[in-house]
Amino acid sequence: MVNLAERGESLTDLPRVGPWTAGLMHSWLEDPPEVPEPPEVRRGFLTLAEARRVLEAHPAWRTDVRGDLQMHTTWSDGRVPLDDMAALVASMGYEFAAITDHSQGLRIARGMDEAKLLRQMEEIERVNGELAGSGSRLQLLRSLEMNLSPEGQGDMDPAVLSKLDLVLGAFHSALRRTEDQTERYVAGVRNPTVHVLAHPRGRRWNARPGLRADWPKVFDAAARAG
Repeated sequence: MVNLAERGESLTDLPRVGPWTAGLMHSWLEDPPEVPEPPEVRRGFLTLAEARRVLEAHPAWRTDVRGDLQMHTTWSDGRVPLDDMAALVASMGYEFAAITDHSQGLRIARGMDEAKLLRQMEEIERVNGELAGSGSRLQLLRSLEMNLSPEGQGDMDPAVLSKLDLVLGAFHSALRRTEDQTERYVAGVRNPTVHVLAHPRGRRWNARPGLRADWPKVFDAAARAG
């Protein structure tokens, strides 16, 4: 909003902003009202505009990024097929990218069972061969975002997981609990099949504030587990 106004552009160019709302927004810019403390569920998030301003102020950061260790394809709930994802990240100059589609316990995200995961591994090997043949430096990692129960247990056969390069463990249930969840996280990082704890707090803008834990204790357990 501020950027548009400073450039003299119409605020009605913003989605769902009509003339009346644009006038109200201009009045706020000219005479800023007192802004109340937002509720917890809306604190600590960057807007897209704020994130873009940070990146614009530090252009070297984009070229410093060497890869991405969490992405979903159409093998689960992503919108981009594996080949297209590989082409996109290769065009960004990435050296590595972990294909971390969901595991079978998350049915709402079309999670994969062991048989489907094995087929995806074969596809990743095929794509890696094509990338190498084209001279690309990108390598796709055979990976998975495995669903963890509140007790820190996974939902996939450890023998199949051992064939992967990387396993993310992630909680997707009981994310609105208000009591301390330290033991849940300690159990998750001690799970021998897990390499990385993904989106641990489970925060969602305007939906849930995220879980709480004794984070130094969790980090210590993670360090001890490697």
